[in-house]
Amino acid sequence: MIQRLNKIILLTIAILLISNYTYAATLPNIEAESYIAIDANSGRIISARNANQKLPMASTTKIMTSILTIENNNNLDTIIEITEKCTNIEGSSLYLKPKQRVSIIDLLYGTMLRSGNDAALAVANFTGKNSIDRFIKMMNKKAKELGAYNTNFTNPNGLHDDDHYTTAYDLALISQYAMKNNTFREISSSKSYKANSLNTTIYNKNKVVHQYSLGTGIKIGYTKTAGRCLVASAKSEDTEIIVVLLNDNNWFNDSYKIFDWTFENYKYTKIIDKHQYVGDGINGEPIFTSEEFGYLLTEEELENIKFVPYYTIPHISNDQNFIINGYFDIFIGDELIHTGKLISSK
Repeated sequence: MIQRLNKIILLTIAILLISNYTYAATLPNIEAESYIAIDANSGRIISARNANQKLPMASTTKIMTSILTIENNNNLDTIIEITEKCTNIEGSSLYLKPKQRVSIIDLLYGTMLRSGNDAALAVANFTGKNSIDRFIKMMNKKAKELGAYNTNFTNPNGLHDDDHYTTAYDLALISQYAMKNNTFREISSSKSYKANSLNTTIYNKNKVVHQYSLGTGIKIGYTKTAGRCLVASAKSEDTEIIVVLLNDNNWFNDSYKIFDWTFENYKYTKIIDKHQYVGDGINGEPIFTSEEFGYLLTEEELENIKFVPYYTIPHISNDQNFIINGYFDIFIGDELIHTGKLISSK
């Protein structure tokens, strides 16, 4: 019975994986001191160089500032009063004034699109309950929760500090997380925004959303020490890529090169469906996969996909909804990329 089940599974997987691919060519030359490109869905690393090198991040810091503000304020239309400590800040600015009343959502657009250093301080101060230091602790706590262990924040806007740093890998993790939030995604992808409480229109400095037809966000940054830093995202059909470039004078063009190369050579492929029937169990009961799984693959990798089931004594799941009959692993060659459950109804 198990041998017959294995044959059914392998045949099903083979049918699902029929598609047209182009083998990945060599990635074009990228000027960045450090960079990484990941699949926004799975987090798979597509290409990278010096991705764990600690470097200043400039205003890409505001990705973390913005997502924490969104997550910790129930009503983003709330009008807040600007405190004096959030005014007269160097660098990019909304030129906020003490006691000026501005909505949180307008400040978020000002933080992400115009890269206002004063706006970033204002939302951090409010979200941190009138304590920017408390907000910075929130930033570092969230970074560790996301696995960004080589990141340290000392401010919410990215102005230079020797102890304020990240890596391309860590910034990709943070960006992947932020882009899963619909409000953040909407802000990041906007070409412009009418900020009513500021009585102005804010235009996005990120050229990716203006120049690259598939661009979906997310943030630029620059200081003299950090150089030109860019986190960019683009989506083609079911494939979305996030690129992080640190200290790159050719920042936008390099991101477009990576997007073009990735979309040409990789494609998101659904490998299994949720509750996909894979055969009958030992006692004749139908067996299904527990969840959907897809992955970004090249043609060569597609040919090396392996689905390996293994079985355990049937037992009821913790939530009491189904019976676990075993597990399955999905490999690219010898590399394990996913593990799931084989289940049946109670």
